[in-house]
Amino acid sequence: MKQQITRSLAAFLTGCTLLGSGCAGSYTPIRPDRIATYQSSPAGAPLQLGYQFDALRTHGRNKKYVKKEQKKGYHVVAVQIKNNTGAEINFSRDAVLYYGDRPIVPVSAAIAAQDMKQGVAIYLLYVLLNFNVGATTTTTNGYVTSTSSGTFIPTGPFIAGGNMLGASMANGNFRRELQQFDLTNRNIAPGETVYGLISVREFNVAPLRLELRSVASTTPQPAAPTLPPASAPRSITN
Repeated sequence: MKQQITRSLAAFLTGCTLLGSGCAGSYTPIRPDRIATYQSSPAGAPLQLGYQFDALRTHGRNKKYVKKEQKKGYHVVAVQIKNNTGAEINFSRDAVLYYGDRPIVPVSAAIAAQDMKQGVAIYLLYVLLNFNVGATTTTTNGYVTSTSSGTFIPTGPFIAGGNMLGASMANGNFRRELQQFDLTNRNIAPGETVYGLISVREFNVAPLRLELRSVASTTPQPAAPTLPPASAPRSITN
């Protein structure tokens, strides 16, 4: 009887914990190159930037990653960049990303994927969620005289394994897309349009713009002083 109560308590606690975490979440790719509408920076800029916040929430069923995005203070932004200059531009070397009125540096794809991945080990708790089928209890005059535990069905390991596999696959898909559309050190040819996913550690939303890095200003050298013309030598008479 004591063993049965212990099992029931363990199952209850496991169920309460798993209700908070739910089942493993899937990941639906954002695909920034297929987004039809972007909020654009002013036309005619050397680097034309289009961007869309809430990319995880807007494109697909990414509930687990949206929660992590909010908890960790991230914004995953889909971007479209066109190089309107006549030279090749390196995103990391030649461009500055402004978040409102201040420059920021996007978080690398590897770090962002690590910070926003969903938990995997938590689903090991499902191992405890097994079932007994066919249990019976015999009573006589209101007293329990005999009990049968029935057939034990080890469903927990299968549920745990399925959720852990699903979470791991979703994390892998999320990481691969961030890396596929990572703009770090990306070269953009003249007239080329590229698409990317930028992860920024910001709690608030602000307008984005891209500017070319300022080069060392050339200070005009002062003009050399104009000297008067040399006077003709005087003739010496004896």
